[in-house]
Amino acid sequence: MIAVAADPVEELDPFAVVPGTARRAMVPFAVAADGTASTYPLIAIAGTRPGPTAALVGGIHGDEFEGPSALWRLAASLDPARLAGRVLIVPLAHGAAFAAGSRTSPVDGQNLARIFPGDAGGTPSLRLAADLFTRVIARADFLVDCHSGGVRLAFLPVAGFYGEAPGVTAEVAAGSLALAKAMGLPQLWRLPGRAGVLSFEAMRRGIPAAGCEIGGRGGLLAADSDRYLHGLRRVLAGRGVIAAPELPPAPAYRSCLEGDWALAPVGGFIDNHVELGQRVVAGASLATIISPLGTVLARLTSAGEGIVMGVRHLRSIEAGEWATCVVTEAAL
Repeated sequence: MIAVAADPVEELDPFAVVPGTARRAMVPFAVAADGTASTYPLIAIAGTRPGPTAALVGGIHGDEFEGPSALWRLAASLDPARLAGRVLIVPLAHGAAFAAGSRTSPVDGQNLARIFPGDAGGTPSLRLAADLFTRVIARADFLVDCHSGGVRLAFLPVAGFYGEAPGVTAEVAAGSLALAKAMGLPQLWRLPGRAGVLSFEAMRRGIPAAGCEIGGRGGLLAADSDRYLHGLRRVLAGRGVIAAPELPPAPAYRSCLEGDWALAPVGGFIDNHVELGQRVVAGASLATIISPLGTVLARLTSAGEGIVMGVRHLRSIEAGEWATCVVTEAAL
């Protein structure tokens, strides 16, 4: 006989959690016609002393496992009696996408990473975005969003931050850079501002945010989970939420990476010619896209000198999907 536990389903207000305690619940955000509730997990840990509220999120895409792994481990290690402020953890935000092992929702086709702050009267994914944003993100003092390459991509470990932009003040941008540096990942990435992205929408509401990427390839390397766990502890310690952990110091950053993914012009089989971290020159061959008969449909080359920050791992690709990512180094 196998004993099966069930997580509680309840309307959890993370700011009603008694200081010195922790609460875990599956929070309902939509109810189907048959009464079945769609939920997401929320772990709220309330410290005994005043302090900031941290929002830590993983699993925005259902095929990204490094963030959830690190966030569960972090939650298990935090003692409310020794905490200042509150830590709100959403380890696996998009349950429907996770169940399908997919980047997007099998229910409504939505990419949760592009629809914040959501719509409480919209499709299930839009309702999820609205509830998560209202209940957790908009009430936090800072946010770290933990992503990875998922099934389709492979990423260098990078901590992303935002510079000043329309709706993003210098103060909030400085807070974003400080969070990214505290994560201690090998590289910093100046993120492109993109409407609908959780971290960018938080920034536009005055909440400093870092959006991180690591690993991928459809699996979970212990070293990548460790990198995230150590970085999240550094962030919490830097904000006075926990005592300083005994970890290697973050790098002394002098530069950051700038740039974004190039899109596939056609669909087919993608054959990579470069590896993560490789330095390339202008015109370097990055990948080819091949037809079922072996015809080369497209050749992807580097527009300039740079570093390969990401590659396509899944060899099938559709037109318009992320194909290669070569970025340049820039001064901070």
